[in-house]
Amino acid sequence: MKARYKHLLENSIAAILSAIEIYNKPDFKYRNEIFVILTVNAWELILKSKILKDKNGNLNELYIKDDQGKVIFNRNKTPKTIDIFTAININKLETNLKRNLDEFVKIRDNAIHFYNKDKLNYLIFTLGVANLKNYQKLVKSWYKQDLLEYNFYILPLGFAYSFKGYSQLDLQKEPELIKSLIETIKYYQDNPIQGDYEFICEIEVKLNSAKKITENTDVEIGINKQVNGNENTLFYETKKLTDKYPLTYAGMWLDLKKAVPNAQKQHLNEIIKKFNIKTNEKYSAYNFRSKEKEENFKKTGKMSKDTPVIYNHDCLRFIIGELQNREINDSK
Repeated sequence: MKARYKHLLENSIAAILSAIEIYNKPDFKYRNEIFVILTVNAWELILKSKILKDKNGNLNELYIKDDQGKVIFNRNKTPKTIDIFTAININKLETNLKRNLDEFVKIRDNAIHFYNKDKLNYLIFTLGVANLKNYQKLVKSWYKQDLLEYNFYILPLGFAYSFKGYSQLDLQKEPELIKSLIETIKYYQDNPIQGDYEFICEIEVKLNSAKKITENTDVEIGINKQVNGNENTLFYETKKLTDKYPLTYAGMWLDLKKAVPNAQKQHLNEIIKKFNIKTNEKYSAYNFRSKEKEENFKKTGKMSKDTPVIYNHDCLRFIIGELQNREINDSK
């Protein structure tokens, strides 16, 4: 039978993934409120999961009791459990992480009183970026589980948000929730505390001219103001295959051993075979010695034995995650 704490962990991850999925939808009404509600729910579940894990699955550690030590039941005749703040204190979370969750819970508790939507949405965005980074880091720290397999992407860039600052006059016009949030955030930013976790994060977007644009495309596109004396000339440059897939098998193996010291080559080979890594362009590519050999493969489907396979860092991260999950399962 699966341990209780593992059920809570799975439900927590399911809740956080649902929150991200809803937030990422192009058009979804009430997106921010649902994102916050599900995110707080995910945190409460993972915090309670850790308590059970540390206490050998003893549910009494989560129940609320009266002065005589008897479990208190709710109106549904089920035991009342501790709230998220009690769970935060029991797990002794870092200050920045605790601060972030405090603000998220405030927004959750006041979900029906959302005013000045654009301004509050941006606060959710910046707090949410930090919140998801913290969640991913905590899952890896507590459970040795990597969330990369779930495409655990941080919140999307929102071009519709209002990125303007808040003046004192603005604050006087805002409802109490937003005023309180902004004043608290400003205080924490003016009095930062160093640690492994984030209180608030902001994503900065900038356009590059005629320089590196991305690492994962076949073509670089840029703007060069100096081409033929004409400004804003658009140019294209084909990228090398080795720029997209910089790792050889040997190089990937060395990096893998650094991340997972107990890894064996047979484990690496098993994962490459099981997930058809060599035929997945997301992770790898055949580095043909000549155009002739590439064309021959396209016609016949037969690969020359001397054709090496090269890999990217997404592949390395995926394999590391698989091996770490295997270690967790083997230790159960």
